[in-house]
Amino acid sequence: MKFFATLALLAATATASPVTKTFNLLTSGASNSSLNGLYLTTKSTGPLNSLAIFTSGVSDAASFWLTNGTVRYKAENGAPWSIALVSEDERKAPVEVSVSPTTGGTGFGFASDGDLETSIDHWGGWLACTDSTLYYINTAGTGTYEGCEIVELKPSS
Repeated sequence: MKFFATLALLAATATASPVTKTFNLLTSGASNSSLNGLYLTTKSTGPLNSLAIFTSGVSDAASFWLTNGTVRYKAENGAPWSIALVSEDERKAPVEVSVSPTTGGTGFGFASDGDLETSIDHWGGWLACTDSTLYYINTAGTGTYEGCEIVELKPSS
């Protein structure tokens, strides 16, 4: 009888702990072919913040998962890093990867074509730039996004 009780407890635990599928994010859709096929990774800018940047090799790509509208970064230290769109006044706004961001970190999902997008205000799409940094188009901002192209970010596992 103990065996069946243990088996039932294990089954309940297994169903209560969903398996999270991780993925890499890869650029596509740019007319400049050098901006396609780039993987998203991070570059530290301080103890709690990083910039989202691109790398050409999958071995350097960051792993992410999507949960409740938040794109989480699988950090080696287990900290709750996530992608955040921290709006500035510029049209070309940087994408941060931060520990528990207070703004711009929710509302993400995948469109029917597989592109990662968000429902935040002033969202205009993703930009891949020749400086290897990921930006987003802030439709409320001013300025241009010279040296950048609109791209799609799609999951690749």
